[in-house]
Amino acid sequence: MKKIYLLLLLSFSSLVFSQNNEVKFNLAKLLDLSYERKLSHHFSAGMHLGTGIVRQQDVRNRLFLKSFGRYYFLNNQDFSKLYTQFSVVYFHDEYFPSKDPNISHSVGLYDELGITGGIGYKFLIIKKFTIDIYADLGIELLHPKALLPLVADGGLNFGYRF
Repeated sequence: MKKIYLLLLLSFSSLVFSQNNEVKFNLAKLLDLSYERKLSHHFSAGMHLGTGIVRQQDVRNRLFLKSFGRYYFLNNQDFSKLYTQFSVVYFHDEYFPSKDPNISHSVGLYDELGITGGIGYKFLIIKKFTIDIYADLGIELLHPKALLPLVADGGLNFGYRF
């Protein structure tokens, strides 16, 4: 029985100290979190969730969800460097009436769903901390006849590995 406990403890400690997981937050956006899981020396997958109030000419609430897969070009042990990513992005916006009488827009809800591809670079600062810069561009699937049927995303993330 002691051997089983020892084996479980060793396997659990290898999972904890393997640094295959990373939690990140975007330095350029409000309330934006990501999770990335290393699958191999070249591949990783993750989820990205965020919300915030964006202030432009009008005020709107935004919720977005992104699932992504990444391919790291170099076979590296530290899970960093140049990568390309493929993702599916969903945006949900809620528009409010503008206080400016010269601005007219639709008040209500607007959803976007897109497929994007992009490129990025991840810097390993210290053993457990990273800086991740990326940019994505893709096509809008729900409104393909829109004036500009594009979806874009980008960010500057600060991450912690565990």
